[in-house]
Amino acid sequence: MAAVLKKRALAEYSQTVTQDAAHLPTKRLKLVKKPLPGAPSSLITVVNALDECKTSDEFLLLLLSISDSMQVGSAGVIEVLKKLVEHFKNEAESAVRVKILMLLTDIGLQNVSECVILAEEIINLIKNDTSHKVLAQGMNAILKLGMLVPESATSYHQKLVDVAKNYLKDSHHAVKCKCLEIIGTHVPLCSGNDSDKLFHLISSYFNNQDARLRSQAFSTVILLYERGFKVNPNIYVFVSDALKDDYEIVRSVALKLIWILGNAYPDNEILVPGSVHEIRLIDDAFGKICNGVTDLSMQVRTLACELLGTMKQISPKFLTQTLDKKLMSNMRRKRTAHELAWENVTSGEWASGKKWADDAPKELLKADSISLMSSGACGAFVHGLEDEFLEVRSAAVKSLCQLSISNPHFANMALDFMVDMFNDEIEDVRLKAIDSLREISAHIILRDDQLETILGALEDFSQEVREGLHRMLATCKMSTMGGLKMCVEKLLDNLKRYPQDKRSTYRCLQSIGRKHPELVVPLVPHFLSIHPFCDMAEPDVENPHYICHLILILNAAENSGTIISLLEPHTLRHYAYLRDTMPQFVPVLSLSETTGTSISRQMSVDESLAYLNNVISNLDVAETMTSIHISLLEMAKEQLNRLSEIDESVSGTAQFTALYIGAQLQILQILDRGFWVNPATLATQQQNTLKTNIQILLEYCLKLQFFFVGLNAEEQCAVKQFRLRALALNLVYIVKGSNSSALAPCHHFLTAVEEMQKDLSQNNIQPDGFTSLVFRDLSQIEEPKPGAVSRILTPILLSPKIASIPRPNINIRMSSANIIDPSGQGDTSLKFTAGLIMSVPFEAELTHLLDPSRIRLKIKYPDQRTQVVVPKPTHLKPLHYDTLNKEPPIGYNIRLLSSVLVSHQVWSEACNVEMNIALCVPEADIGKRKSSMDSNPTMLDLCAPVRVSIAPKPIKKTL
Repeated sequence: MAAVLKKRALAEYSQTVTQDAAHLPTKRLKLVKKPLPGAPSSLITVVNALDECKTSDEFLLLLLSISDSMQVGSAGVIEVLKKLVEHFKNEAESAVRVKILMLLTDIGLQNVSECVILAEEIINLIKNDTSHKVLAQGMNAILKLGMLVPESATSYHQKLVDVAKNYLKDSHHAVKCKCLEIIGTHVPLCSGNDSDKLFHLISSYFNNQDARLRSQAFSTVILLYERGFKVNPNIYVFVSDALKDDYEIVRSVALKLIWILGNAYPDNEILVPGSVHEIRLIDDAFGKICNGVTDLSMQVRTLACELLGTMKQISPKFLTQTLDKKLMSNMRRKRTAHELAWENVTSGEWASGKKWADDAPKELLKADSISLMSSGACGAFVHGLEDEFLEVRSAAVKSLCQLSISNPHFANMALDFMVDMFNDEIEDVRLKAIDSLREISAHIILRDDQLETILGALEDFSQEVREGLHRMLATCKMSTMGGLKMCVEKLLDNLKRYPQDKRSTYRCLQSIGRKHPELVVPLVPHFLSIHPFCDMAEPDVENPHYICHLILILNAAENSGTIISLLEPHTLRHYAYLRDTMPQFVPVLSLSETTGTSISRQMSVDESLAYLNNVISNLDVAETMTSIHISLLEMAKEQLNRLSEIDESVSGTAQFTALYIGAQLQILQILDRGFWVNPATLATQQQNTLKTNIQILLEYCLKLQFFFVGLNAEEQCAVKQFRLRALALNLVYIVKGSNSSALAPCHHFLTAVEEMQKDLSQNNIQPDGFTSLVFRDLSQIEEPKPGAVSRILTPILLSPKIASIPRPNINIRMSSANIIDPSGQGDTSLKFTAGLIMSVPFEAELTHLLDPSRIRLKIKYPDQRTQVVVPKPTHLKPLHYDTLNKEPPIGYNIRLLSSVLVSHQVWSEACNVEMNIALCVPEADIGKRKSSMDSNPTMLDLCAPVRVSIAPKPIKKTL
């Protein structure tokens, strides 16, 4: 019976399909959106069903039900259009006509070739309509459909503009707003008299009684400017008056237009109201935008603060005034003593003393009338930083940073205000202030009082804020030795309270030591407890505080030779120990021979590359027997692995080449024995060995594909061609030596062949011997069944030579992970009540990732159960490197801050739970096969697992 069922199942796949094998079709995935329940399947069916509706309500409900699931082909557009137009003309309800216009618009958006016909039809439909809602929807439809027509069709766009100008006579605001938007979007580019007429038409709505029309008029001017029109600066006066409008929609768009005019015409001179003096347009615009910082609306205040940071051509006196609430005396017009005396002489009148105040000046000047700048600019940033809304404060901090980057004098003035924001109640604002101060650190030197305020923020509970402060302190320059001492002591005190900040503190002190060698020199005896006469006890090299002192001093010694002579012999031994255990924090120092400590010189990149090229060249030239070739490959792999440990600059390239050689060794060993040709005749143990070797080969290919970043096109194609060979070998094994179905591996192999053809043609790369033979023979096959494909691949796998090793690329980096917490070195076991959940803090640093979304946490229990956890996106934070290293990172550098939830039943004794970081790779690359519970083939470990001792306790039964 089983044989009959098997024959019936195989009969389903025995149908012959004629297909042109020379040009394999591209497989595409078509996503079809399911219609709503009860809705018709196509728009044509719906339109035919409209005739059955008796009332407008039924008609509207039917239109609403099919609006989300509308599918119409290009062949049925004309028929649908005629039906809807007919119903539009006969419909008396305005809401139904609006819905019909919306459907016509959606049809035009789906069928771009018919958008001109639909726009013409809509113009004719609304010509005699009197409903304002219908006219507004018609203008909206014309606006959207007209945007699908190329800008080169100027006559068509001009026709739409003429239609919009005609409907500007309508009394409803919605119709007028849409008409102005059509004019701003579709009017052809013009200049001279035509441009003046256009702006005169739009500016006539600046003082309209409807605020929505005033706002749309200003928005239309902004739209024209973005399209390339030259805006007339004479409208600046009208726009300035709009800043006093009662409606915030008008004030906000007027602020944007003021900003545009100020940046477009910065050096134009305008007359100060109530005075004979002139100032630059950019300065006056800056003052008016500063007025927006004190606006009643939060949105306007936020916008004003954002715009201030993008105005780079401000005069220094106006810029500095934003940090002072008091109006400076030099901003007022004053007469000299000679002018006052000359007025008394020329007036012909002298004070007799008989009348009260007869010697008063002839002219009484008011402060508001003689100010050369708007009083709103006085303390604008102070108001923004003290605002009650975090959006305004955040925008003010960002703008203050942008202006300070390009102005060192302003940066020093803004330093105190930026430091005060470290005490803000909102964490995001504090973080933005910290990052802003780090960006302007090149222009500032911290005073001791400012440093004290900054260090006070280190007590923040948020780890992100503390680490942001560490990065900021690493980039700043300190002024005095006392300030440096206070900073180091505060960092060490903070390290006692938050031990998890150890690595961040190390990086901070590393950069501080490099930047302040002259301040570190007199503090060396204090930090290392060096006594001039007495020998002090040797500190513990594992003490984090002592390590912090060593990192600070040794990095300062890199730029100061005086420090090395002050160090004691045990300190130099500790330096050698730190160079081996944490070389990323301790530099290479040139120590004298008398110290007795020798540090090996790092190999240069040129020497490493030359050695790497030499190894690969020798392997390519060698043509010997397979056994000798395998031994040469093993030796080269061992040498390259050692090279990756010696020279970090070529570590990724050496690891990639070594892994590629390892994959070649694996496939040579499989092909050399010849068991794969007929695996069905092998014994069970030999067959399992062959299967394991093929699995290892496929995992090598996955690592080459997903573990390395910085590969060029040739190297990527080389990896994919090698993977194609491994997939072919896997397919032959499944067909000949396994009773499982080979349809899925065969389909996956053919898909890989198609993708390989595309990649090689796009990059103009010639295929290797194996790939070219696969392309040639598969193009001649009539029916790509697993058996036929396997028979073709068997002789091809035997004939060609293994492809040559790709030449080294210095930009290649290998993905890696370093688990910091838990360290796995603790002797105590974590105890919790069995059946409940215990949280274990988890911290890791992942470098040079190809795709961070593939990261998984893998927890393996002693009973061989494995749990895979997807970390939350909020737990993945960018890993900040040393700020002195200006090279851009290759790939993604991620810091994983999470917690692992562990739960189990009662154990008789404490056991180890393994925690690891792995990459989740596509399952199809390995092939569909069942695997044991202890090994998941789709998970590739990035590092060695960390063991945590856990002891679930039984539940205590109490009364």
